[in-house]
Amino acid sequence: MTTSLHYCGSRSPTSSLRCVVCGSKSIGINFGVQTCAPCKAFFRRNARRKELLELPCRHRDLSSMLGNENEANGRSMRYLQIRRCSSCRLRRSFEMGMKEELVRTDEENERYKQLVDINRRQRELLKKQLCEIKEISVPRYIINDIDLLATIDWTHLSNISYAYDSCCVKSYVRQRAATIFNGAPSVSDDQSISIYPTAVTTSIVLSVSSFLKSLPAYYSLPRVIRNYLCKTNIRPLIFPNIYELQQCCYHEPWQMDVLEGTWRLMCGPQLYPQFHQTEVLASKNLVTDPIVIRLFFVILFFSTPLHYHQDSATPTKVLKKKRLVTDTQHAYITLLWKYLSYRYGSTETIRIYTHLVHVYIKMQTVGFGIYTHLTTQKNLIPTNETLNKLVTIDVHEAQMS
Repeated sequence: MTTSLHYCGSRSPTSSLRCVVCGSKSIGINFGVQTCAPCKAFFRRNARRKELLELPCRHRDLSSMLGNENEANGRSMRYLQIRRCSSCRLRRSFEMGMKEELVRTDEENERYKQLVDINRRQRELLKKQLCEIKEISVPRYIINDIDLLATIDWTHLSNISYAYDSCCVKSYVRQRAATIFNGAPSVSDDQSISIYPTAVTTSIVLSVSSFLKSLPAYYSLPRVIRNYLCKTNIRPLIFPNIYELQQCCYHEPWQMDVLEGTWRLMCGPQLYPQFHQTEVLASKNLVTDPIVIRLFFVILFFSTPLHYHQDSATPTKVLKKKRLVTDTQHAYITLLWKYLSYRYGSTETIRIYTHLVHVYIKMQTVGFGIYTHLTTQKNLIPTNETLNKLVTIDVHEAQMS
C-alpha cells in the first residue's frame, strides 16, 4: 500500500522560500526544484533507488490522523509523515519535479572533485601572479634611474613577448595555413585572386584573443569584466595587429595580393586609401622594438571601450566598476614607461610614446570605419556576425570562473 501526498492550502507570501517537499526552510534550487538541505541530500542518495517507491508508508498512524485535523495541522502532519517515511519522501520529491538525471553518478562526482581541485589550484596560482603584477601598479616618475627595471619587471616583459610569439603569432600562422593560404592559387591574367574577409579577420581575432587570454592579469578580473573587455576591445585591435603580424610572418607576393584584395573589400573604395596611408604612417613612426608594440596592445585591451557606439541600435554599455580595469592598465602603462626610459632615455621615451598614441588614433579611426562598413554592406554582414560571436568567453574559459 502506498500513500500519495499532495500540497494543500494556499500559497503564503513566503512559500517560495519553503522546501516544496517537506515545507522546511529552502536553501535554493536543487535538482530542479526549491528544497531544503536535508531533502537535497536525501534525493541525491536515493533518487535511483526505485524499490523505495514500492514500500508501504511506515507511519500509517499519521496518515489516519490527517482526516481529523484542520487544514494547518493537516499540512503539518503530512510534512511530518514525509520527513519520517523514506518512501513518501522520495515519491513526493518526484511528484514535485525533482529530476533524477541531475544527480551525478560516482564517476561524475569523481570528475567534478578533480575539476574543483584543478580550479582551486588555478585560482591560487592566478592570485599569486596578481600579487606580483600589483608590485608594478604604482607609477614611478623617476625616469633617469639606471636600475629602474627590477627583476620582476623583466619577467613580465619576457612573458608578454613570449606569449605573443607562442599564442598570437603561432595561432595566426596555423589559422592562415588552414583557412587562407593553403596553397598558391592558379590564376590567369583575367582572373582575380580569391579574397576571404571572414577568414582573414577571424584568424587575426582568434590570434589576438589567444594572446590576451594567456595573461594572468586577464584571469584576475571577474568574468563579467573579462566578457566586457572581449566584446568591446578585441575587434578594435584587429588593425594594429595587422601591422605587427606582417612584421613577424613571412608572406609570399601572391599572399600579399590576397590580403590587399581582402582589405580593399573590407574598407570599400572610399576608406581604403586612408587604410593604406595609416599603414605607411605606422611603418615610418612605430618603433621596431616588439616589446613596446606588444605591451602597448595589452594597455589598449585593459581600457574603457576603444570604440564607443552611442547612436547605434545596440549602444555600447558603460562599464560600471572600472577600478579593477584601470588599476590593471595603470600597471602595464607604468611597466611600458619604465622600459622605454631604461632603454631609450627620457627624451626618446616621450617621442616614442607620442608616436604610439598618434598612430593608434589613426588606426582607431580607420577601424571604426571598417566596423561601420561591415554592418552596412549586405555581403559583409556574415563576416560581422562571425566576429561578434568570436569575441565572447568560450565554454572552457567559463569553467575556469
